[in-house]
Amino acid sequence: MLLALVAALAALAVPGLAGSPVPEQFTPVDMLTAPRPHAALAAPGGKYALNVVDQWDEETDVTTRTLYLLHPHDRKAHPEPLFSGRTSEAAEVLWLSNQTVAYLNGSSLYHFSVAPESSKRVIHLLDFPESIEPSAIQYDAESRTLAFSAAVWTENGDFGLTAAGDQAYADRGDTGQVYDDLFVRHWDTWRIPGRVYTIGTTVLRQRADGLFDSAHVFTNILEGTGLYSQADAIGADQFSVSPTHIAFALKPPHLQVATHTRLEVYLQPLDQPGSRPIQLTPGSQGAISGVQFSPDGKKIAWLEMAQDGYESDRRVVVVHTLSGGKLGQSVRWTQDWDRSPSDITWSLNSESLYVLAEYNGRVRPYHLSTPGRLPTPIAFRGSTLAIAPIDDQDSLFLLSISSLTSPIEVYLLDLDEGDVRGDPDKFPPEAVHRLTDYSGPHINGRLDPFHGEELWFTGVDDRKVMAWVIKPRGWTEEDAAKSYPLAFFIHGGPQGAWDDQWSTRWNLALYASAGYFVVAVNPTGSTGYGQEFTDRIAGHWGDRPYQDLVAGYFAALDKYPEIDPNRTTALGASYGGYMINWINGHNVFGFKALVYHDGILSTTDTYYSTEEVWFPNHDFEGTLIENRANYEKWSPLNHVAEWATPQLVIQGGQDFRLAESQAIGTFTALQLQGVPSRFLYFHDENHWVLKPKNSRRWHHEVLRWLDEWVGAGKRHGIEAEAEVEVEAEAIDIDSLNPGLFYDDFSDLVDGVGAFVEDVTANVIEEIEEMVSIVL
Repeated sequence: MLLALVAALAALAVPGLAGSPVPEQFTPVDMLTAPRPHAALAAPGGKYALNVVDQWDEETDVTTRTLYLLHPHDRKAHPEPLFSGRTSEAAEVLWLSNQTVAYLNGSSLYHFSVAPESSKRVIHLLDFPESIEPSAIQYDAESRTLAFSAAVWTENGDFGLTAAGDQAYADRGDTGQVYDDLFVRHWDTWRIPGRVYTIGTTVLRQRADGLFDSAHVFTNILEGTGLYSQADAIGADQFSVSPTHIAFALKPPHLQVATHTRLEVYLQPLDQPGSRPIQLTPGSQGAISGVQFSPDGKKIAWLEMAQDGYESDRRVVVVHTLSGGKLGQSVRWTQDWDRSPSDITWSLNSESLYVLAEYNGRVRPYHLSTPGRLPTPIAFRGSTLAIAPIDDQDSLFLLSISSLTSPIEVYLLDLDEGDVRGDPDKFPPEAVHRLTDYSGPHINGRLDPFHGEELWFTGVDDRKVMAWVIKPRGWTEEDAAKSYPLAFFIHGGPQGAWDDQWSTRWNLALYASAGYFVVAVNPTGSTGYGQEFTDRIAGHWGDRPYQDLVAGYFAALDKYPEIDPNRTTALGASYGGYMINWINGHNVFGFKALVYHDGILSTTDTYYSTEEVWFPNHDFEGTLIENRANYEKWSPLNHVAEWATPQLVIQGGQDFRLAESQAIGTFTALQLQGVPSRFLYFHDENHWVLKPKNSRRWHHEVLRWLDEWVGAGKRHGIEAEAEVEVEAEAIDIDSLNPGLFYDDFSDLVDGVGAFVEDVTANVIEEIEEMVSIVL
């Protein structure tokens, strides 16, 4: 009687109603052909904004890029299309003034005015030197300096000789490449020794009509400093230009690039290229990102990690105030804030900052008014990917927001509308105004039922853990128990998270639309739940996150009895792929099928084949020589004998983070064990499958594999009852200690029966609490 009452009460809280129309399925092709808006780019002063929107055409296999002009102060205005072309024809877009737009087509920069009285005719501005690969272009109007990342050869440092150096290398007469140091290759590219990336500048001249001219003089400002990026282009968040200086973050040349994450922030006068830069950081910190001059050019902000060698350490906002254009004082604004901001934007008056940071499965924008004061969240829906203040009073903002069910759309946040400053947790809905609807007509309501629900449960060491849950297409409150299959997702990183945001690689709503209950746990090691929660995975790859996944799985089965425990699957990539292999040797879940993408079979082999060696050094608490026992302890290779669950294995041939030998070894092990398995290989993809047609094939094979082993969608009556029963036993996840994994799989199975009592008591306590609330 008690359980029936609780079930009835739970049903009342769920939006699905019997007899409601079921939306059409949202397929992988629907997702891949949906518009892909970029974050809005506000003009100086905020009168206008630009929006780049890409869209793939399946028939022609061409992605078209359209540039839109937004009028954010006119809430009724629609985005105004400016031009369309292939993505390569507008690779970089930027503002040169409050009404002049520039874009990069190949190695040429073009520009035009968006002023109402202008013709919007596109005019050629300049040609970059051949082969320098210009990127991350930015412009300072006061100094008229255009800065950019570019490739040069260290033997001369001259942009004008890059093409000749490339040709000489191509004509060297053999294909041998000689390396005397690391990196040999990085991410998906082989390094060419002697060819590096630097920062270049050129000066523009503004004409009377508001357009620009160029003298076509390009300066390598780092020539002679010994500073450069060895293997990768310098990102837009690694340097910033002011009227007098350029600030940039680079790795010191004496460091071993493969084992250090440390970057230093340097300051160099624009009128003294090649001079010795001033170092602003102390030389004891870790990674640096988000370098940004204030609009008045008097301050520099950046995000700083404390620990060298730890790529997921907490980022702290640091602001350096210049003294007469020289070395001043640095202040740590967020030292006591237990979140890790990922992006910095200055207020237009240069007095305060806006940052983005993960918080419990979402990315929120925050305002930092003064050093040491806790940031104030200013928006809560979905995940904000960019924030841009567009008035001097810090009351109007452009927010670029996505969610589990929508790609990026642009919103106007008006802090002066309604009583929003008094209590930001109670923003009236009218304070946020949607300015764009690029994807709405394409999606056409098919994802409306699939907004994620938060599932909180007790994980390892009695810590609260969160998962996203999405009910399947066709779900109603009257569905019988054990009606639907489960797709259980495990994220990569491992220091990452499933957030309420859009993805074309792992789109959770897509699987719900295909008929699967979706559960995506953010276990120990995930970001957005405090730094300690993130840090706790170090040295514990195979126990703490695994224990949280077990707890989350059974918590989902308990809360959502419509999930059929006989039809459950798990999917993961990168660290998630590692965990898929680990689970195949420790399948207390009872998964019927697994999907592995670019993961790990052997932690020891991966140590010497990956490129960023700082990562295993940190996460396994030492080098392979120093702490081999920890690598061996958590290596899936040591449990291949227990593998028995059918598994799909996927790999990109250009993935140098986790080499293809890991996937081939995984597939070989499965085949030799006689485990049903399939291998999907993309020779031209890296750690991610990015080409639309390849992504289409990826999704086809993944969904085909799941359907083959558990079947998509609802099953009814006799069909469901005919399944072999698998009891969803509650598991005391703290009992899953390291010894169970390292010694023998039979020890784990023998221990499962002892796990029931504790979790059962928790379930009874929760039921009693619900009833007491109702009564």
